[in-house]
Amino acid sequence: MKETLKDGFFIGSSGALLLLVLLRPSTIPSLPASVHWETIFTLAGLLIITTAMEESGFFLNVSIKLIRRFRNEKSLALFLILLSAFLSPFLTNDITLFVVVPMTLGIGSQIENDAVKFVIFEAMAVNAGSFLTPIGNPQNIYLWHRWNIPFLKFVAKMAPAWATTLFLILIFAFIAFPSKAIIVKEEFSGSKINKAMLNLSALAMVLFLIAVEKDLTYYAAVAVILLFAVIFPEVLARTNWLLIVLFVVLFMDVHLLLEIFPVKQLLEAHFLKGTGGAYFSAIGLSQLISNVPAAILLGKISNSWKAIAYGVNIGGNGLVIASLANVLALNIGRAKRAWIKFQLYSLPFLLVSSAAVYSLLKL
Repeated sequence: MKETLKDGFFIGSSGALLLLVLLRPSTIPSLPASVHWETIFTLAGLLIITTAMEESGFFLNVSIKLIRRFRNEKSLALFLILLSAFLSPFLTNDITLFVVVPMTLGIGSQIENDAVKFVIFEAMAVNAGSFLTPIGNPQNIYLWHRWNIPFLKFVAKMAPAWATTLFLILIFAFIAFPSKAIIVKEEFSGSKINKAMLNLSALAMVLFLIAVEKDLTYYAAVAVILLFAVIFPEVLARTNWLLIVLFVVLFMDVHLLLEIFPVKQLLEAHFLKGTGGAYFSAIGLSQLISNVPAAILLGKISNSWKAIAYGVNIGGNGLVIASLANVLALNIGRAKRAWIKFQLYSLPFLLVSSAAVYSLLKL
C-alpha cells in the first residue's frame, strides 16, 4: 500500500508543512497539540482491522462468485458500484478501494471490456457510500470526534444525503455503461479464505467501535495493535502507516495556516454565513485542498457540523484532488491517463449532487 507516496499528497503536504514552519518557526512547540490525536488513534485502529478483513480474502472470493452471474457491462458496473458503496461505510473508503480496484483489474485482465471506467465509478461510489457512517472516511472520523456525535445520530443525519447521492450515481452509471455483453478471455478464481483472521477482525471491529463510543479510543487502539502483533503480525506489516502520518501532517498544516494567514477572518467574513455558506465553502475548499484538510479547517472555525459533513463528502466527487480516494483509485488502477476521463464524469455529478443535497440540509 505505497500509493500515498506515488500520488504526491504526502510529499506535497510535508513540503507545505516545512515551508509553513520556516515562515513561523515559533509555532513548532504548538504543533503536537494541534493534532486531534483521538481521530488519529481511531483511524489507526480502523486501518489495522480493515486491513485484516482485506487480507483474509473473504470479500474478494465473495465478489468473484457474484461477478460470474453477470452477463453484460451495465449490470456488472452497477454491481461493482453497489459493492463499493456498501463496503465503504464500514471498511472506510480507502480500504474498500484496496479490495475492489485490484479485483476489478483482475477481472479486466480476463475480459475484453474496458476496466478503467469501472475504476472511475468505484472511486465515485466509495466517496458517496462512505458518507453514511462516522467511520466511513477520515473526514467523518474527525467530525465525529470533533463534536462528539453519537454513532447512530451521525448515521441518521447523513442517511438522506447518502441515499440521494447513491441514487444519483446509479443513474449516472446506468447512462454511462452500455448493455453490451462481457467478453471473457478465460476463467478466473479466488483464493482460500483465512477464517481465523476474518472472525478476529469482525469481532475486533465491533469491540473497537463500542470502546470508541465509550471514550476509550486510546486504550482500544493500543489493544488492537497488540492483538494483531501477537496473532497476525503480517497485518501490521501490510497496514498503511504512511496514511496515518499523512493525517498528522494535515492537522499541522491546517493549524499553521490559521496561525500565519487570516484564513479564519476571510472565511467568516465572506463565506461562512449560515448553513448554506458552510456547505458550499466545504465543497469549494475540497476542490482546492482536498476534503480531509477542508473538514479540519472548517471544523476549527464553524459549528455547522452537518453542513460541513455534507459539503466535504459531496465535494470529494469533483476534481481528482478533491479526495484522496480518487487519486488512490487511479494510482492503484494504473490509470493515470484516466484523470481527465474521471473529471468528465465526476464534475457533472458534483454539480447535480451538490444541488440535490443542498435541499436536504434543513432535514
